[in-house]
Amino acid sequence: MLPQPFVRQTFTDKDINPYISAESKADVLNRLKGYRYGSMFLPPGKQPSVIFPGFDGGAEWGGPAYDPKTGLLYINANEMPWVLTMIDAKKRPDKVETFAAAGERLFAKNCMSCHGQNRQGAGNYPSLIGIEKKYTSDQMLALLETGRRMMPSFKDVSKQEREAIVAFITGDVNEGQRKLTSPTPLDAYLDLPYDMTGYNKFLTTEGLPAISPPWGTLNAINLNTGKIAWKIPLGEDENLTKQGFPQTGTENYGGPVVTAGGLVFIAATKDQKMRAFDKRNGKLLWEAKLPAAGFATPSVYWLNGKQYLVIACGGGKLGAPSGDAYVAFSLPGK
Repeated sequence: MLPQPFVRQTFTDKDINPYISAESKADVLNRLKGYRYGSMFLPPGKQPSVIFPGFDGGAEWGGPAYDPKTGLLYINANEMPWVLTMIDAKKRPDKVETFAAAGERLFAKNCMSCHGQNRQGAGNYPSLIGIEKKYTSDQMLALLETGRRMMPSFKDVSKQEREAIVAFITGDVNEGQRKLTSPTPLDAYLDLPYDMTGYNKFLTTEGLPAISPPWGTLNAINLNTGKIAWKIPLGEDENLTKQGFPQTGTENYGGPVVTAGGLVFIAATKDQKMRAFDKRNGKLLWEAKLPAAGFATPSVYWLNGKQYLVIACGGGKLGAPSGDAYVAFSLPGK
């Protein structure tokens, strides 16, 4: 069937990460017994299901790059299984709620899918455990109202309800005893019967993907034939490299650019590198360390006789340190 898929389409017990201990593999197999898996089209349910390709691709939002001279489409991808579990939504009771009860219900409805069922964080979303040591209650209320980065605004939730959420996540006993007197009117279209427990990656006890590598790839697809022209692991887990393991690739966010001069440039990986590949065969030609991971698509431009390559280095995902820099590289001018 064409075009050829550029990521694996299924996950089975034959695909488990080979670079883990026997105990860790036994743990993965034991968990897998309680999951539904094997098809990329499994519907969600109360019994956990393996989502693969995962919530974050396959392909990601960075997009592909196309070279009209070769007819090749260059696209990077993730290969990370996730576990989806649905639970019954907590319904608003007829009686007046305490802040503690309302906060738990509202957290499950509005926050759990990102921050996890037990506030431990999930996917690229941070843990909220101990958040009261980092932010004051007023600062948390402001964040809920305005949103920040990946977090949306919750202006549609009443001020009292936002206060109840803060009381719940901070464990404030005194605030938890307050009574909720101004709940937001229920919207029948949003009053869903189920919630999800979070964006949970299927990881081993070592914190590695449960699936065998590669965990991130860069692919060249011939659009004239629909076939993969070349495919390489993208990114490096330096801890595994030091142990002598082959390059595994890493999860990646951000896309590539291709130049008329024959290069494919891409950052995107959590190892904080910008790389240049030969667009014909995927051979690595150059790499440079960035001040933070470049989870973005680079730009290439020409100015005053010099060619430049620029990337936004924000980091902050996949456990990579956060940054705040634009880094530009240039080729010698004429």
